[in-house]
Amino acid sequence: MALSDVLCLSQGDERVRTFPLGARALEVGSHPECDIAVHASGVPGRALLVLPAEGTVYLYDLVAAPGLAERSIMPIDRRVSIGAGYSIARCKASVEPSSPVRTELLDGHPTSLRPIALAQGRGREARAFRIADRPLSIGAASDNAITLSDRAVSRFHCRIEPSEKGVLVRDLGSTNGTWVDGVRVQRIELRAGGRVRIGRTEFRVVGGGRPGMSASATPVVASSALLAVMADVDRFARLPWPALIHGETGVGKELVAQALHERSPRRSGPFVALNGGGLPRDLIESELFGHERGAFTGAVQSHRGAFEQAHGGTLFLDEVAELPPDLQTRLLRVLETWHVRRVGSELERRVDVRLVCATHRDLHRMVQEGSFRADLYYRIHRLVIDVPPLRYRVDDIGPLARHFLSSMEQEVGEKQLSAEAVRRLRLYSWPGNVRELRNALELAAIGCDGSIVDADVVDRALRRLADPASGPTADTLRRAIEEYGGNLSAAARALGIPRSTLRDRLKDAGEHDDVR
Repeated sequence: MALSDVLCLSQGDERVRTFPLGARALEVGSHPECDIAVHASGVPGRALLVLPAEGTVYLYDLVAAPGLAERSIMPIDRRVSIGAGYSIARCKASVEPSSPVRTELLDGHPTSLRPIALAQGRGREARAFRIADRPLSIGAASDNAITLSDRAVSRFHCRIEPSEKGVLVRDLGSTNGTWVDGVRVQRIELRAGGRVRIGRTEFRVVGGGRPGMSASATPVVASSALLAVMADVDRFARLPWPALIHGETGVGKELVAQALHERSPRRSGPFVALNGGGLPRDLIESELFGHERGAFTGAVQSHRGAFEQAHGGTLFLDEVAELPPDLQTRLLRVLETWHVRRVGSELERRVDVRLVCATHRDLHRMVQEGSFRADLYYRIHRLVIDVPPLRYRVDDIGPLARHFLSSMEQEVGEKQLSAEAVRRLRLYSWPGNVRELRNALELAAIGCDGSIVDADVVDRALRRLADPASGPTADTLRRAIEEYGGNLSAAARALGIPRSTLRDRLKDAGEHDDVR
């Protein structure tokens, strides 16, 4: 679509007004909240929706298809009647266009994140609805893009459509209203991290990232569960408080922390990562708080600790649960005063840091057992992000696998996964999560002579990585059997285990499905 294209409103043969065709949709009708309001007889309240997308302008008839099920292409200079002698047409601009009705922008974030989805729920219950070039209608009627079974929701309750800086939320004259942050709205623009409530359901706007954001700090997101995680990241990024990322080993907690940093006002500052469980006690104290020259044997020069290095940015402290009690006390003092004192120094230094911690442990239980300070727990347990394990994010497996193969192309050459290989990867339980998937792809790429990584190569890689003490979960067993229509032999081959072993594990899990 040329930048000079405009939408022209005409009465008869006389042009009344022009509107620029930008990145967001324009709604036409007699309702005062429409972008192009035509107050004339025969004009429906909401008649048409004009949506530019990727060089094409689409037209939706909101009267004939209120759920936005159908659209047509709007060519240049073709007039579309809207009643009482009025029409609209896509034209080449010959005069300076006037601006459409101004919309309110809820600017909750200092960053401009292009939304990619609406997320609902969390964890295994999460659902995600991608926002592409087609608006999402929400309501109780079955022909909405998102149908809600809720008496408080009208048949066609509201519409979410892409806009230049976020999404535009339009209430469609609902009985009980559309709510943003406790305020009933008619029309409002939300950026990534914004939340909208419709009846009993809350949706969160998920951002895909800022232009220029590092690829290494942008997680591969395909599953609803991880989209819900990124919705929390978008929401928490603008806040200055400590955050805690919880998840099993290998799920990608550091990548989530990087995304939190990249989406925050501190993104121009440093991101410093330190593993609290990977270093000896004396060394972790020095790495965290720094030391002066001569503070201990081997301290031949002064050293800035992680807090000083992260000044003005974000400090990611992984495995915070592994810190010994005296270092927990020192960490708590820093969070209370934002001053650090290097080992061997009497001088305190002011730091400006956003702390993001991570753990795979149950901190609440550790507090009850007395192995983790309660006051530190309540300091870091303010904004919590739970990252689901990979076995609950099956839709992420294929995109992640292709990402890993692409990242190692320089070392192993171009490799592609066969459809059956992807199927095998999706059926595996991944006790080591994303880290194990990456290791498996490395082994598969090395063990593959050609450019296609097939299922046999994947099976060999998984067998080499397999821990004899672990195996597929009951959920994985059921999923494999369903995938192969109850054929036990085929499911066992896909899982890389003998058929007899699969039968035994089904018996242990209390499964009595009809299998053959």
